[in-house]
Amino acid sequence: MLPKIRSLALSFFLLPVTLLLMGLTLQERPPVNPPALQAQTNTDLPAGPAYGVNFISWAKGLTPVSDQRYANGRAAGALWNRWPMYWMNIEQSEGNFSWAYQDVAVENDIAQGFRIDAILLGTPPFYTTSPAGENFTPVPGSILAVNEIQAATPQGLYDPVFADGTDTPGAGKVINPANRWARFVYTAVNRYKPGGILAQQNGWTNGEGVTHWEIWNEPDLFQFWDGTVEDYARLLKVGWLAAKQADPNAQIIFGGVSANDTIGGDEPDFYNKVMALYDADPDAPVYDYYHDIFATHNYLYAWRSWKYVFIAGRTLSARGLEKPIWLNESGVPVWDDYPGPVCEPNSPYRATMSEQADFIIQSAFFAAFAGADNLFFFQLYDDCGNQPGGTNHDFYPPSACTGDPTIDPGGDAFGLFRNPNDPVRAGCYWDSPQPETPREGLAAFQVLSTYLTGVEPLWRQRPNGGAQEWIAFYQPDTQSRVLGVWSRGGAVETAVITATSSANTATLIGPDNNPQLITAVNGVYTITLPAATNHNALWDPTLFPIEGRPSILIEQDDLPPTVSLTAPPIAFTQIDLSWSGEDLGSGMDSYDLFVAVDDGIPTPVLVATTAVTTTYPAELDHSYRFTLRGRDKAENASGFTAVTVITRDLPEKTYLPVVISGP
Repeated sequence: MLPKIRSLALSFFLLPVTLLLMGLTLQERPPVNPPALQAQTNTDLPAGPAYGVNFISWAKGLTPVSDQRYANGRAAGALWNRWPMYWMNIEQSEGNFSWAYQDVAVENDIAQGFRIDAILLGTPPFYTTSPAGENFTPVPGSILAVNEIQAATPQGLYDPVFADGTDTPGAGKVINPANRWARFVYTAVNRYKPGGILAQQNGWTNGEGVTHWEIWNEPDLFQFWDGTVEDYARLLKVGWLAAKQADPNAQIIFGGVSANDTIGGDEPDFYNKVMALYDADPDAPVYDYYHDIFATHNYLYAWRSWKYVFIAGRTLSARGLEKPIWLNESGVPVWDDYPGPVCEPNSPYRATMSEQADFIIQSAFFAAFAGADNLFFFQLYDDCGNQPGGTNHDFYPPSACTGDPTIDPGGDAFGLFRNPNDPVRAGCYWDSPQPETPREGLAAFQVLSTYLTGVEPLWRQRPNGGAQEWIAFYQPDTQSRVLGVWSRGGAVETAVITATSSANTATLIGPDNNPQLITAVNGVYTITLPAATNHNALWDPTLFPIEGRPSILIEQDDLPPTVSLTAPPIAFTQIDLSWSGEDLGSGMDSYDLFVAVDDGIPTPVLVATTAVTTTYPAELDHSYRFTLRGRDKAENASGFTAVTVITRDLPEKTYLPVVISGP
């Protein structure tokens, strides 16, 4: 047997170990029950999200991945495929580009109906700014790694982007060949864009091609980017300008960061630091801060998916910007299935197959509520994880464990599917007794791609003193509420949920994707929430990074909202009114306000308004009766509520005469 593989599960190409180890001293936890999370509304975001999976395919050679692999990606419900275009594998000598493998992957992805998040990264050794690159001999690399040289800042990065000596784009301008990165990006985009070289070769006429380009991967980790924050800001700027010169419609993605907060990664607060540099660049506002989409990653700790997306939104809104935010890597490897390590239930940063499925649901609900527009799982198959190509060990059951971690072998089981038993197709770990079959995570991902689509964030609560997590979305197309609920800790909880349907019926779905119809009793649903079980966060053994098994309750909203209206009983020449409404099924949409003067006929003051206050001009010595009706997003209207205000001309103070009697 092979020696036990001790390395940690790695993010995308390598898990951000530095990020995770930072948690050893920082003890990161969400607050138990912060007030802001009580019935928190967040309904001004676009409907979504879309779904993708990393490595449905990649540029593996002249033979594409199998049709079965593509079929499994479609079965998951993925619309997007994310994989890298390694610069060092494409530009094999200065100015000489070999696109054969990438052509095969792009052609087959498009033929199979997938959209592509293409990552551009990996400095060729002859362009590195590191002295070590001078005598470096390139060797075939794993699809899951870049080495120290390939992470280097490329030569010519600070040279002008355009041949006229400027960084100012314009029609017909030529890329400066001295800026090697600009030349590579322009060449890649020009080849694969809709209407580009490959599209012309294939006769594509319906917009087929690559439209989304990610500039590097996890630049906040030294293992992917050895430059400074300033260097990456320049890399992104150059990439944006060069890509847009090739295709003005190209969408440029900020290289997905391993952690979007002030404590994670090798360079914490990376996104905000780059944006601060652009604040000082007078051209940045003109060119959309050099990116169209921001991307972040998250592994193991589901709540961080909310945290990282929320912080990104705050970074953008502080500058008056709105951009899509993608969680384009998320996942957790399993320990209780081949390739294991099946002998290590406490293996750091791992989970059981059941817990992996729970993570998939929880991470998506957290991220989507914070405003994520696209959610990607890492990854479709196990492939090689973070191990060298060809790594394998025989299957063995837990009963064969020796208890010696240096002997019991293990690997990285990230996949929704196990590897096939063909060494050529699998690349690694081809001895599973259940080859190319799905794990529980597939059903969980299918739940998301089937039911958590076309939704708007509605509200979020933590009932029972913070022991439960409730995250609600509204789905306009079905006029339904999609509510995810689970226990946050190590105790079984009972969720008591008020019905929003007059039929008192709803669909209940778990990560196993087995929907069932349930009935409310006395207007409430009672759902048992299993306790959380995962304690595999190395930095805090008391934390449940994956919380209890989630349930999803889907219920059509056909009950009216409740509304209230307030005004002073007595006023002068203006009447200040305020009102509010509550609808936990779909959220408030608008209000109608009417007034009747001296018992006259009601006339409209405001119709279909989203305002919640107004000042009404009045005349003295009259009676004003105001009535309010609210309407929710499912088009259910409340009854009328009313207040009466009388206007009088009263002085602020009344002085009575004082009579003083003489002696």
